[in-house]
Parts: sequence; structure tokens; C-alpha cells
Amino acid sequence: MLILALWETAYRVIGWKPWLFPAPSHVLDALLGLMNIHTGFGEPISAHWPRVILEPGQHVRLLSPWWGSPLMKAILVSGVRLLEGFAISVALGAILGLLMWRFIELDRFLGPLLLGLQTLPSVCWVPLAILTLGINEWGILFVLIMGSFSAIALVLRDGLRNIPPLYPRAGMMMGARGWRLYYYVLLPASLPALASSLRTGFSFAWRSLMGAELIFVVDKWRGLGFLLEAGREFSDVAQVVAVMIVMVVIGMLADRWLFAIVQRRVQTRFGLAT
Repeated sequence: MLILALWETAYRVIGWKPWLFPAPSHVLDALLGLMNIHTGFGEPISAHWPRVILEPGQHVRLLSPWWGSPLMKAILVSGVRLLEGFAISVALGAILGLLMWRFIELDRFLGPLLLGLQTLPSVCWVPLAILTLGINEWGILFVLIMGSFSAIALVLRDGLRNIPPLYPRAGMMMGARGWRLYYYVLLPASLPALASSLRTGFSFAWRSLMGAELIFVVDKWRGLGFLLEAGREFSDVAQVVAVMIVMVVIGMLADRWLFAIVQRRVQTRFGLAT
């Protein structure tokens, strides 16, 4: 808050140009403008500061402007794409991670390849997606999956390797054989590794999705990446910063309120955390 206050004060005193270096008030105006609530926090302070102007016919119900706003529609579109692509990435990464953990030769063959794919920036998949799949939803999902499934597979494989050898031995001594050993012993023991892989995979998936939406412009289905690109095309620096803040906040909330809680509960269940 102190940094934001100093930032805003410097803007008021020095008089920066908002289209070159926007102040926090301009970013707030841009963020609320994407929610159909037009404000004037960035205007000079006067008796009528700040102005709040709602869309015509929406001055009675304060909840109606933002519900159908471009920002909420973009969040919904990006969320649906994330759920679809992340589910496929988790399924593909879990299968590959389990196979690499189970078969050493397969791990020696696929391990370095997946590690190389993980280090490859997700936007590098965009030209290939455009040439092979076209500018459509399939291209966006392709970039998302290719940018995240390798991280899930590698984290799950490494986590499964940390299962104490005592667990399968104890299970076999108690009569667990074949699929029963996997279902009753190895699968529960792999839950901490699976929770860690989900958390890591989400960060890769979210970044891949934002990079794909930044370049792919799909008719009628415009996510947060489209709003970021629209701000660049119209030289609206405040909107660019506002959309970036929304992306960061969504990533933080999903990590802290979902994946971190699941990982902590699983680790507590298995005595890996207090």
C-alpha cells in the first residue's frame, strides 16, 4: 500500500502521461471499465472526484454491470479452456509419469525428451499449432497441453520414486499381489506426488493458456489473453497492466485456495507435514 501511495503521489506531483506510465488510479479505472463501471479516479482531484458512471439503464442494480462485462466473459472463457486442457494434461501426464516410474527403459527414453519439452517456452508451440490445427479452439488446447503435460509427468515420476520401499514390501507380506498392490498400497502412497504434480502442472497450464490466447484470436470466444492484446493494439497501457493483475490474482487464488490446500491435506494425511 505504501508503494502504491508513493506511486500515485509521484504521478500527481510530476504529472506523468497515463498513456506512457499509468498511475494506480488509471489502472483501477481501466479495470472497472472492463466491468462496465466507468470511473474517474485518475482525473484531477476536485469536488466531484471520483466520478462513477454506470452503463445506461444500469444505475439501479449495482450487480448487473459487471456480471455481463467483457472482463467476466473473458475470465469465464479462459476458465473453461483451462479446465478442458488441464484435465487432458493431467490424464496424459499421469499415465506417462506412472509408466516411466514403472519401466526404467521407458524412463531413459522419454525422461530426457520430456525434460527438453518442459524447458521449451509454451509460445514456441503456437506456430506449429497454427499451421497444423489452424486458429481455433483446438490450437489453443494444443498449446496448453504441450506446455503442461511434461511437467506433470516428471513431477509425478520423481514423487513416485520417493515412495519408501517398505510400503510395497509390507503390502506384499500382508497378501497384496497384482492389482491389489497398486490399488491398496502404491496408489494411496502416490497421492502426495500426485498433489505436487497438479500444483506444478497448473502453473505451466495457466501460463501456456495466456500465451496461446495472446496470439490466437478466436471469434466469439475471447479470453483474458485477447483483452491483453486489445490493450496493446489500442495503446492502452492501463488496460494491459489491469489484465496482467487479473491474471496474477487468478493464478494466486487458484494456487492458494485449491492446490495448496489439497497438497497440504494430503501431506498431513501421510505424516509429511503438520
